[in-house]
Amino acid sequence: MRMKLINPRKDFFIVEDFFTPGQASEWLSLISFLGEDEKCGFHHPDLKPNRFHKSPKYPVKKFMCLGLYWNPLDYLYYDKIPGKGVSCHKIPHELVNLSKGILEKFYPTPHYIPQSVMVNYYTDKSSMGIHVDKDEPYKEAPIIGLNFGSTCRFFYEDENAEMKEMRIPGNSIYIFGGTARLMRHGLGSIYSKTLSPGSEAFLSNKERLNLTIRQVLKR
Repeated sequence: MRMKLINPRKDFFIVEDFFTPGQASEWLSLISFLGEDEKCGFHHPDLKPNRFHKSPKYPVKKFMCLGLYWNPLDYLYYDKIPGKGVSCHKIPHELVNLSKGILEKFYPTPHYIPQSVMVNYYTDKSSMGIHVDKDEPYKEAPIIGLNFGSTCRFFYEDENAEMKEMRIPGNSIYIFGGTARLMRHGLGSIYSKTLSPGSEAFLSNKERLNLTIRQVLKR
């Protein structure tokens, strides 16, 4: 299938079918392997309650960071996982190259350095309330998202500060920077029977794996 570029608002792009089924399977295999590590792999961290999430646990099935660790308890980034005293996995060079290649093609950003990758494993019981990604000290670099598995509802703020809705399928990517970098956005329900090709060995119906790649600090 051919890639489909969608531009819902200025500085916000979705590229459907960015990954072939084979590429999706390779990425999911790598992430699943990293997630198996008992010390720095997938876990279910505590969350600082807020008006969107009253639960004391982070609202996904499991979570992992690569590079710098984002702590849901205080919304800060750390060199080591708080309470464990170990560092996260380094960001694989393949993922560093992928992120730079994505920006080079779709959203040119000189001197971009990926420093933290947040990996969220969603099920039909997971969602993410409307929020702004503002925890990074450096907010000028765009955020890159990779979505594998099932299609999800994505809510975003347009240029008139109105909330709109899109669908983001599996095997797709999205980018928001510039005027969209601090837009309000959130994730809703996952659609049934939309599992993308290449995900079958790792994900089930109404499950998705999402990676968000960030430059946290200016270098």
